[in-house]
Amino acid sequence: MAFSLFGGSDKKDSGAAPTSGDSSNVNSIKENLQAQILQEIALTNATELISKISNNCYEKCILNPGSSLSTADATCLDQCSEKYIQAWNTISRRYLARVQSESKN
Repeated sequence: MAFSLFGGSDKKDSGAAPTSGDSSNVNSIKENLQAQILQEIALTNATELISKISNNCYEKCILNPGSSLSTADATCLDQCSEKYIQAWNTISRRYLARVQSESKN
């Protein structure tokens, strides 16, 4: 029994030209893979953002670590996180706009 990567049949290639059904199946598989890759990239970016927020805001806001956060520490962390997310969103929007304008040219 032969292994087929995308679930095709074990039949040998007859040398016939692909049918429209075959090409639509290939396009469907391609679109699904592209969507999965985009989801993985988004997850990686979100993980990176959270890591940067945690590291940078902790260093900035938590001067004397203890068993609990003071009100000032919590406020600082909230503001720092919000600024990071706003900056990330602004940079992402501008980057996407730049990529889209360059792809039109």
